[in-house]
This record gives sequence, C-alpha cells and structure tokens, in this order.
Amino acid sequence: MENMSNAKLMQGQLRYPLLSSLSVLVMATLLTGGGLQSAVVEAVDVVFFVNPGCQQGPGYLFSGLPPRTCAAVTNAGSVGIVGLSPIETGIVYRNGGCTTPVFAGRGPTVWCITGGAFTGASWYVSGAESMTSTTNSLEETSSSKCSSVMPPHSILFTEDSSKGAWVLKANSIAAEDLMAQLRSVDDATKVSWLKEQGSHFEPASGAVATTMHV
Repeated sequence: MENMSNAKLMQGQLRYPLLSSLSVLVMATLLTGGGLQSAVVEAVDVVFFVNPGCQQGPGYLFSGLPPRTCAAVTNAGSVGIVGLSPIETGIVYRNGGCTTPVFAGRGPTVWCITGGAFTGASWYVSGAESMTSTTNSLEETSSSKCSSVMPPHSILFTEDSSKGAWVLKANSIAAEDLMAQLRSVDDATKVSWLKEQGSHFEPASGAVATTMHV
C-alpha cells in the first residue's frame, strides 16, 4: 500500500470556508481543553472543491458523514475534512470512489488536501494509540475500510472564504446535475442563481486548515 512519503505539508495555513457546524464546535472544545471524554463525534464534514485550494468556488458538501462511509465524487481538485477528534482518522482517495488511499490524517486538525483527481473520502475511529501523531499509515485495516457509499447530497459555492458559503441541498435533482447547472452560470451571477434555487448561507467557521499536498 502506498505510504505518505510523497505527501508535503504546506507551510501556509488558510481560514477554512466551511460551516459553523456541530463538528466544528466539538473540535473547538477539544482544542480549548475539553479533553478526550468528548472525543468521539459523528459530525465529520467533508467538502470536495472543484478548485485546488479548499477556499473558493463550487464544491460538494457531505455534512455529518457517518464513519466508514465513502463520500464519493467523480473528480475534485481539493478536499476539506472538518470535525475529526484526536482518535478519528480521515482518509482521502483517488482512482474511483474510495479505491486508492493517498492521505490519512488524524484530528483535531482541519485538513485541506490538495493535488487533484480525488474521488472519495471517509473516516473511522482509529483508537487512542499513537495520539501524538497527526498522520497515519495508509495501510487499510478492517476498521478503516468503508462499509457503504454515499453520493453527494448538497452543493456549495464560496464567493468569499472569509465570510462563508452558499449551500444548496439536492432534493428532486441529483447533486451532480445541480453542479452542472451551477458551473454553467457566470461567476458574477452564481450567488443570485443559488438564492433562486432556495440555497442558504452558512457563515465561515473561522477554523484554520492545514494544507497537505499529495
């Protein structure tokens, strides 16, 4: 199995333009001394951005992704993972769905994974061992393999990463079809189009993401 020798931790950090959700609140509690008694949370959010930097533009949102569930997309430029606790590990994949793991990172770090051609992401409870390490081996185990697959349920568009994102839930129309419609709209009118479709605005969480290039 491929290891992380090719992964590069970027020196710069960015303000993550994601949601002020329960997962971020739990993560903040952990970071400010809430301890490990509340470490296991099932409110991990994953965003696949079309663009390479996890900051602006269109993307797919998987909010409250269950453990060992493959969040599957066709082709993403970058992936953001929010809400992992110190005993939970997020995994990012290429080569179709959750086929080939190319990154594994433990919480409570907010991860931005860049490098393109991403097709899936998941997370699992990895246990309390080696808790001083933020990254893990990519060797898959029975506890890390996905037991189900989830297609995108929402799309989003981030115009200003310091403020937040517009989120549109896919109901009668598949998220992929909504994304195709969004990308066909001029950038200057994307927000207006999203409002017309019934989207809502989620303020930026203020969480700082660490960028890893793979």
